[in-house]
Amino acid sequence: MTYRRRAGFTLIELLTVIAIIGILAGMLFPAIGGIRKKARQSSATTAFTQWAGGITRYKQVYGFYPNIGASYDTSKDSLHQLEDTSTNLKFVKALSGRLPTGTALSVTDRKTLNRNAEEFCSFGKDDFEGTDNFSDSSMLVDRFGNRKIRVILDTDNNTSIRSTPGPGGRDSMPEEIRGAADTTGIPARIIIYTTDLGDDFESVDGLGASDFAQVLAIQ
Repeated sequence: MTYRRRAGFTLIELLTVIAIIGILAGMLFPAIGGIRKKARQSSATTAFTQWAGGITRYKQVYGFYPNIGASYDTSKDSLHQLEDTSTNLKFVKALSGRLPTGTALSVTDRKTLNRNAEEFCSFGKDDFEGTDNFSDSSMLVDRFGNRKIRVILDTDNNTSIRSTPGPGGRDSMPEEIRGAADTTGIPARIIIYTTDLGDDFESVDGLGASDFAQVLAIQ
């Protein structure tokens, strides 16, 4: 009497297949994570480039850069930290011609930040943190949620940026712009960046440097 072998997997074969799938998944997931990180970085760079373009148009219209700091000093270049709530809000008001929620500027804001209330750059909700509780006090962040955004302006109008090290020092700045921290400088009028170097990133909610990426726009 002849017996036919029952079709199907043996336990060993099934375990082997599961092991192979696990190995492939272990190789695939980091690759997917890297692709997502690159996509976020590209999106953040695009946003920063649009902001820099808005600053350029602002200067073309008014003849000076947005006065988003404590004072406007034309004897040197200026670095602004957007995690400062006042600086952040001034930046949005100056470039968009309104508050983050779309409310019109006050007479005082128009006098000091954008007298024509002209829109040089628009900000979407993706540009802010805490979109579930979005308000006029919401902070700008990059696509990684890092609010430590640096804006460097050529306020002495010599077509180069120099002597403006980031708060974390020269080594915390992206390598491409470290010359801006030195007296020699680099040819640029506007630099906007975030970084994952040193301590110059927003380390909150258990996130560390590996959760962020360098984002850079130069004009």
